[in-house]
Amino acid sequence: MTTVIIDEKTTKGKSLLEFLKSFSDERFISIEKEPNETTKRAIRAAKEGKVTRTENLDDLMEKLNA
Repeated sequence: MTTVIIDEKTTKGKSLLEFLKSFSDERFISIEKEPNETTKRAIRAAKEGKVTRTENLDDLMEKLNA
């Protein structure tokens, strides 16, 4: 197995990814997206129950602005 990191923010990166996606039905290639570190931390925190619970939008806004 080989891992290739493609910067999807660049024009060439987008083009290469689209080209590779054209082979997605083949067995020799697998395209997997991995979340960035910030998203991974948020997912871990949510799984651990480290979330802010609110009753409604007003309650959420009050807690965000506190």
